[in-house]
Amino acid sequence: MKIIKGGSGQSGRRGAPGGRRFAGTLQTPVGRPGGSVLVWLGVFLAVTAAAQEKPPTDRIPWQLPTENRYLFENQPKKFYQPTISRRLISGMFGFTRTSEPEPARIFERFHKGVDIRPLRRDARGEPLDPVRACADGVVVRVNDNEKISDYGKQVIVRHDWGEMPVFTVYAHLGSVRAQPGQTVKAGDILGILGWTGPGLTQSRAHLHLEVVFQINPKFDEWVKGAKPGRLWEPNRHGEWHGLNLMGIDPVPLLQAVHDGKPKTWREALAVQPGGFVVNVPAPRERMAWTDWVQVEENCGGAQSWQIEMTPWGLPLRVKGSAIPVAGPELVANPGRPNEGKYYCRGLVEPDGQGGMRLSKFGRQYLEMMMFTGEGTERL
Repeated sequence: MKIIKGGSGQSGRRGAPGGRRFAGTLQTPVGRPGGSVLVWLGVFLAVTAAAQEKPPTDRIPWQLPTENRYLFENQPKKFYQPTISRRLISGMFGFTRTSEPEPARIFERFHKGVDIRPLRRDARGEPLDPVRACADGVVVRVNDNEKISDYGKQVIVRHDWGEMPVFTVYAHLGSVRAQPGQTVKAGDILGILGWTGPGLTQSRAHLHLEVVFQINPKFDEWVKGAKPGRLWEPNRHGEWHGLNLMGIDPVPLLQAVHDGKPKTWREALAVQPGGFVVNVPAPRERMAWTDWVQVEENCGGAQSWQIEMTPWGLPLRVKGSAIPVAGPELVANPGRPNEGKYYCRGLVEPDGQGGMRLSKFGRQYLEMMMFTGEGTERL
């Protein structure tokens, strides 16, 4: 297995060639006392300056986005904000929610992030907590119109995680204090915690936080061409639609930094669980998400690709096959229909015979993943 790196991988290591240029300067002229010391001093100062200009980003020192630090004080009831169900787990990442009446039989509803309680409110009960950037980055999306998104008012920030771009989402803000294109440092204020978005009440105000990857930078082009219908349309968010952003639990990243062991993106993805496996026709062009998946050598010239996904649809591993397929098909699902997480966010469904199959939504999701531009054959 090997990790395939995209074009951004080269820019992440531009500092290395610069360091090698010093190799030719270490020749000290004969008869010049102290020349070696001066040269080494110059090298040291230059390397130090370069490090200060562009610190390494392989291990992002993620920080909490609000003043609420109860996550690290073993007091989860004071950190997570539950849904109306009042279950603490419903404020956590993963398959933590249900569409069934109480008592719940399975938890098949996926929560893409974590919901963080406010600490401070004014006399009217409005939250006052500033929401801050979790790491250095650039603001790529600001939605100040709470009526066009389930996330209400939100800000999305791009970060360079080594050579890999990753994004943090800050949702349900009461107000926004950031602009698209703005460069931010960790701790800079992006807005104020709130309760914007459908279904929320002042008593359940919280910050919804996500750490995500962008699946397809041509998402909006695919939507306009495929016209996939409800859930996808109307697309008011361009490439920043929620179905185009899929990620991982922020809590282990925050906890690792708190423990003094921040993770690389490879380390973070290596521990994500496998959920289901699909076969799809081999693509004609490169897809952006192959930058972070493990890809086997035999993908070149393959007739089809076998993709292993997390239960919530983040691609993890790919291998090629000489066997052609006409369209996306489910080839493995380790769960059973009575286990909520193996509904895989609705990407699969019971087949009526005790097994599972791709749903219409699942087929659309894979079509979006494999889309590379106009003229691409639909799956």
